[in-house]
Amino acid sequence: MDFSDQISRLARARQLGAELSADMQAWGGGDSCGARASIAEDRLSWELRLRVSQPPPLADWGFRFGEAVNHLRATLDNLVVAIARQSGVTDEKQLKALMFPISGTLKEWNSRQRALACLPDWCRDALEQVQPFQRPEHGSTLEEDLLLVLRDLDNSTKHHLQVKPNLAPQAIEHAPAVEFETEEGAAASVPPDTEVVVAPFEDGTVLLLHRTNGRIKSVQGRYSITAQVQVVSPDGRAFGVTGLLAALWEYTRVVVEHLIGTAEQAEGKSVA
Repeated sequence: MDFSDQISRLARARQLGAELSADMQAWGGGDSCGARASIAEDRLSWELRLRVSQPPPLADWGFRFGEAVNHLRATLDNLVVAIARQSGVTDEKQLKALMFPISGTLKEWNSRQRALACLPDWCRDALEQVQPFQRPEHGSTLEEDLLLVLRDLDNSTKHHLQVKPNLAPQAIEHAPAVEFETEEGAAASVPPDTEVVVAPFEDGTVLLLHRTNGRIKSVQGRYSITAQVQVVSPDGRAFGVTGLLAALWEYTRVVVEHLIGTAEQAEGKSVA
C-alpha cells in the first residue's frame, strides 16, 4: 500500500509548527517588549509595568496554528480513506463519509461502526486499539488525551480559536535595588511586601507591585520577562502553543505508523 501522501502531509504539519515556533522566538528575542519601573506619588510603593513596543501578530499566529492542527487531523482522515481505496472500496458516498474516528467512550466508538463497515477487519481493529477510551489512565474525563485535544482543536479552528500570550508569575525575574530616603524607612520595609500580578499581555499593564513603609528615593535593577504564547481550548484550558503542537505531531506520527505497520502486515499475509 502507498501512503506517501499522508506522510507528506504529516511532514508539512511539522514544518508549519517549526516555522511558527521560529517566528515566535524571533518576536520575543527582539525589542518588542520589556518592562519599566515607576514610583508612586507618595513614594511608598513602586510598580513594574509591561512595555510592549511591537504587539505580537496573534491573528497570524492563530491562523497558522490552526493550519498545522488541520493538517494533523487531515492526515488521519486521509489515511483511513487511503486504506479504504486501496482495499477495494470504490463507492464515493462511502468514501466521503469516512473519517478517522476519535472516541472518548466505548458507546461513542460503537456508534461509529456503521460508517467504518467498509473498512477491512484489520483496519477497524487497529483503529480501536488507538482510541482514547482504551487509555483509562487519563481518568474518566480523558482531558489530557492528545487525540481528543486534536479533535476539539480541529473543530474549534473551523469557527474561532483564541491564541494569546499569557504571563505566568514565575516567568518574571527581577533584581531590584531600592534606595530609601532614610535608613529608618529602609529598616521598616523589611521584609519586602511584593505582589506579582497575573495580567493581560498589554502595554502598560502592572506586573509587580512593591509596597514599602518608608519613602523611596530611587529604584534600579534588572528585569527579565518570559511570555508563553498559549492556545485556549474550547473548554477553557490553556496550552503552550509550541509544546502542544510538538506533542500533537509526535502522537499523530505514532498513530500513523501503527496503522501503516498494521496495513503492511495485513498485505504481507494476503500475498502469502
